[in-house]
Amino acid sequence: MNNINDKTKRRLIVASGLIVSVILIVLITNQFKKEPIEDAVLPNQSIETNDIIVEKPVITGKEDEIIVPEIEIPDTEKADNGAIDTGTEQTIQRDVEKPKEPTEEQLTDPTQKPNGEKVEIPLEPVEHDKVEKPAEAPKSNDEPQGGDTNNGKIYVPGFGWIDDVGEGQGTTVDGDGDINKQIGNMD
Repeated sequence: MNNINDKTKRRLIVASGLIVSVILIVLITNQFKKEPIEDAVLPNQSIETNDIIVEKPVITGKEDEIIVPEIEIPDTEKADNGAIDTGTEQTIQRDVEKPKEPTEEQLTDPTQKPNGEKVEIPLEPVEHDKVEKPAEAPKSNDEPQGGDTNNGKIYVPGFGWIDDVGEGQGTTVDGDGDINKQIGNMD
């Protein structure tokens, strides 16, 4: 093939690529082609059919003699939730009664709530800057405070009683502030 120049080589490569592409396209489209549906073979119509005969059943009793017992409706009773049970009608819940509006005196009285409940101590407004802060948090008798010790354990709020290991350890590392610099040996 040394006699063929570059232009001819390119044309042969492109032509062979096109031929291979056309062959692949034809093969792929044949895969999607639906096969024709064959006609179903019907059974032979010359077979004789049997006639179906329906006979009426014979009724021995008279329909007029059917006796239906009388339905008894219980007396009207009141249910636990206030609904009335008549036996034929069902009431889920009695109508809701709207409470009466409180009077103007009840709304403005500082010794009671609008619903009539008594308030023990009327609250007095205190200016924000004059609020006194307690010296220590109120200590409940049954719950320990943070730092309490008992039987070699120390109470830490949120964690409970943990072993008292004493003071923590700390070391000073000499470094120039480079965070990518190895500081120690982890072995």
